[in-house]
Amino acid sequence: MRLTRQGVKPTGPTLNIASLVDVVFLLLIFFMCTSSFDRLEGTLPAEFPGRPKTPAELVEDFDPVQIDLTRSGGSVLVRCDGEPCGTFAILQRHLEARRALADVPVIIAGEESVPLEYMVGALDACRTAGFERVAFSTGAPAR
Repeated sequence: MRLTRQGVKPTGPTLNIASLVDVVFLLLIFFMCTSSFDRLEGTLPAEFPGRPKTPAELVEDFDPVQIDLTRSGGSVLVRCDGEPCGTFAILQRHLEARRALADVPVIIAGEESVPLEYMVGALDACRTAGFERVAFSTGAPAR
């Protein structure tokens, strides 16, 4: 025996519009409260030509400090800007005198045969003298 339904039409899925409108209004309020209307173009830095240089920009006119570490026999020779420095204390005093003039970069150039402790000693002298921009160079030092 077969039963048939007569008079009942299948209904499609329905969408509750009231809750959808509530969610849309909540999202609208959220985005209105969290958005900012600042003009970002007004905060961009601009440099105009013909502006006089500040003292910090004039510092770059000095040459960088060159520290050369070369191996001679059983010892290591330390030179700062071509002048021999017997110890790292003398090197530090020389660097402090250069730091009083300007804060320029320091280049520590050492040969491959120079032990690492001398490179670190030169770096320590630079940091104690107040230099922040220190770079290392390998190979033959510039003469």
